[in-house]
Amino acid sequence: MTSLSITSWIVGGILVAISLPGVVAPASTRKAVAAFPRHRIAAWVLTAVDLAWVTWIIANASLGRFEFLKPALYLAAPLSYALIVVFMDELLAPRALGGLFLLAANPMLQAARWHASGWRFVIVVLAYAWVVIGVTLVLSPYRFRQVAHWPYATDGLCRLVSAGRAAFGAFLLFLGTWAF
Repeated sequence: MTSLSITSWIVGGILVAISLPGVVAPASTRKAVAAFPRHRIAAWVLTAVDLAWVTWIIANASLGRFEFLKPALYLAAPLSYALIVVFMDELLAPRALGGLFLLAANPMLQAARWHASGWRFVIVVLAYAWVVIGVTLVLSPYRFRQVAHWPYATDGLCRLVSAGRAAFGAFLLFLGTWAF
């Protein structure tokens, strides 16, 4: 079992899981997607995940002559979280989602880096697409609503797009089982 197969299973499973509500209950999904940019709890949870991940990365990185600053992370992370939640609450959920896309791309690329299969490029292309989406959402969070408007315009279109995303997730699950 390689790390690329585990990565493919995780990403595929997440894609299938987030797509099923759109297939089963498109009206509720459309409402949730429309409310997402201003949803406080989603913003707070995604921001907490992002900050925890970044704190873990910095805590395990070699900082050279700045190594003495690592103990300050345990104070700086909660303080940063509080400051972000209070002072950057405008469209925080899409920004935090963009940060999550940016963070998730790195392990995907690391897993695919030395794998011999040509199918690894599916993961590589997906990771770079997530980087572009992540940068866009972090810098221009209002684009979330603009881009999400078309796939969630009608119940039928929502169901179709969600089914396509679920099928791609199932394909990644298949790749994780048989190709990697």
